[in-house]
Amino acid sequence: MFQSTRPQSLNLSLFFLFQISWVRRRDWHILTSGLFTYTNDARFQVLHGEGADDWTLQIKYVQKRDNGTYECQVSTGTGIMSHFVNLHIVIPEAFILGNAEHHVDPGSVINLVCIIEKSPQPPQYVFWYHNDRMINYDNVRGGITVQTEPGPKTQSRLLIQDASDKDEGNYTCTASNTDAASISVFVSEGDKMAAISRRKSSAGSSAMDVMLWFIIMPLVSLAIR
Repeated sequence: MFQSTRPQSLNLSLFFLFQISWVRRRDWHILTSGLFTYTNDARFQVLHGEGADDWTLQIKYVQKRDNGTYECQVSTGTGIMSHFVNLHIVIPEAFILGNAEHHVDPGSVINLVCIIEKSPQPPQYVFWYHNDRMINYDNVRGGITVQTEPGPKTQSRLLIQDASDKDEGNYTCTASNTDAASISVFVSEGDKMAAISRRKSSAGSSAMDVMLWFIIMPLVSLAIR
């Protein structure tokens, strides 16, 4: 009986002799001391097995604000020893290649490529949405293919065969570890798009002519005087 309790007494005396604390340096907040946690943020806790030498600070669901330096303090009878850990939070980013609008002709292929970068690990999944409907496994419309290549820069390609006006709308690429990226797709014949472009260009030129007219007229008036 005495032998079974002796190691516990030894561990207990060492616990009081060497007090381990984790401190967040940006605000000098003592997060943990020993086995106790001194923060209302439930994401923080210390992990320590009985008789082990490791005192691990665990942060669940890390956020950008957790970025910074953390100090492990070991309090002894002669002073404090410190070890510093710099935590750098990497926030993955997703974007769809091309402009905010994608125009295709009826009957052609809609080809969209989503890139997920700055991710320590590839995302667990990449889903594509047409408006609010997930289309990765769409068997109703048919002709839809999603090809995802995980890596340092994960690439997910959405292919939609035989495009029609029903395929118009907002397309969103959603990965497990980043914010979504979106693009607007329009299906219309090339000559119609050219006509729209010409109308926009003509409207812009007319507005510029009016502005120049108002600028030139006062100058002409001054010259006559």
